[in-house]
Amino acid sequence: MGLLRPDPLLVIGAPLTPAEIEGAIHLPPSHPDPCSILESLAPGSVLRHFDFVARYDRDSSFRPSEIEPLRRESDGLADQVVDVLGLANVKGKGRDALVAIEEYLREKEQGADSWTKEREDDPVWRLWEEMARDPPEGVHGYGSISDGKHDKRSTPLEPFGARGDSPPTLAEGQAVFWKYSAQIYSSLAHFSLAGGFSAPKLASVMRETNYLTSDMRDATHKRLLETSLFVLDAMTDMTTGSGRGWRSAFRVRMLHAQVRRRIANGKGRHNQYDEAEAGVPINQADLLAVLGAFMVAPMWSLRRIGIKVTPREEAAYQVCWRHIGYYLGISPSLLLKVYGTTFEAAETYFASLAFCIFPSGATPSDPHATPQYKILSSIANRPPRPSTVQHHVELCRLFLGPSLADQLALPDSQWRERLAVDFEMWSAWTLLAFGQAYARIPLLGEWRGKSWEVRRQKWFRWAIELVVVFGLGERRTVFAWREADRHESKLQKDEGEEPGVEFGAHVGAAVRKEWRDLLLEMGVVCGSIAVAAVGCVVGIHRLLA
Repeated sequence: MGLLRPDPLLVIGAPLTPAEIEGAIHLPPSHPDPCSILESLAPGSVLRHFDFVARYDRDSSFRPSEIEPLRRESDGLADQVVDVLGLANVKGKGRDALVAIEEYLREKEQGADSWTKEREDDPVWRLWEEMARDPPEGVHGYGSISDGKHDKRSTPLEPFGARGDSPPTLAEGQAVFWKYSAQIYSSLAHFSLAGGFSAPKLASVMRETNYLTSDMRDATHKRLLETSLFVLDAMTDMTTGSGRGWRSAFRVRMLHAQVRRRIANGKGRHNQYDEAEAGVPINQADLLAVLGAFMVAPMWSLRRIGIKVTPREEAAYQVCWRHIGYYLGISPSLLLKVYGTTFEAAETYFASLAFCIFPSGATPSDPHATPQYKILSSIANRPPRPSTVQHHVELCRLFLGPSLADQLALPDSQWRERLAVDFEMWSAWTLLAFGQAYARIPLLGEWRGKSWEVRRQKWFRWAIELVVVFGLGERRTVFAWREADRHESKLQKDEGEEPGVEFGAHVGAAVRKEWRDLLLEMGVVCGSIAVAAVGCVVGIHRLLA
């Protein structure tokens, strides 16, 4: 299946010649100290690590010594707000941090005439002002209109909407997500999260919070659903000050700050986090790497399964996540440096970050006790289509590449799992390819083709959101801190927000009907084209006979 299983070696950044790839410096997966090799690379060196190969240049990659200072950088303003509001203490348990900030500022504005002068020194007000602003030039994802003004659309462009020759935008990047939503959503679970949180420095924070590393699979699954909801919100509406995505990003930023303050105050689960070794919990280097896992890794995954994303689509997706990164508390100067130019530079920077944090040395002795296996186990046998753990392991191996998968001790699959994964990827690719081709058929495309593709994207959007919100307890999470013994519990009526989507047997019936209608129309069109093609061949044969 060459389409879905091309050569696993992935060229990152600027194109390389076959000779450059052949002569690349090979960093063995089991090397005990990869950072020493990375630090000593001469500028312009071509490096192969796992199933990735890239050129290391000073202007598009980090040296380990350049990353280390970023591990000492926190999100100081958000940390101060957690202390002021007591969000890391007992009274902050289960509290919606965003609502707490809004209530604090409302009380301040009503309580003192001197607040206008005092607020400049208040960290809560300063954080709100920072979050209420648009990202700075070079970081934001708004399009230009005229006279220096911006089109601040923060919701996805419609499929087939005019893109023009202007630079890619936030709205265009959101539309890229929904176009490839089936593949990207799978990549986020099997590459970005399962693969990314195998990194020891990230996993050490997860262990202190029981986040994504719990022995209780339901608890891990709930955390994955929360992350999924954040992504769905961000891809739906990032309107500053009111959009679901903006509010979720604000809450995630505050949750990160709560984690930092709790670990610093000795309230971690094990209190074994070594700040001298790993840096400040959820530091700027970690945030850049995680943002890259959401921005770059899905594009790599699409390449891994043979789907050719256009350079403009890659750039738009980059712009979208760079914009979101500002609201997650990442320094604008770092966003501009790392993810502010071309996608080729962005993916090379991300690779240099990832190469420094991926596991090295001997592989884990117990593959079933690793963070990545726990994550994959947590999503097995879940709606909407129950599947085995090994099915998800095989998906993870496909997206990560065999070399990295072996280093992470992900068990190799039997032919049944490989065939099932290939069928799943083929099915998703067929729907994607049909939608694009159907829309281009003369006359028929304008009449039916484009509307079919719009319906396909809306259906995936509808179905994914239903599954995620249902799994959370038919409530939307507000990313509030919960004690470890409640991580596996669904949200109660006094927790979270209204679901924003309708549930019930009639909704399930409507979802199934729309899916059947899409497949039926696809079958009719393909069958009609096949019959017409056969008729043409027969007619030509008779004319020539």
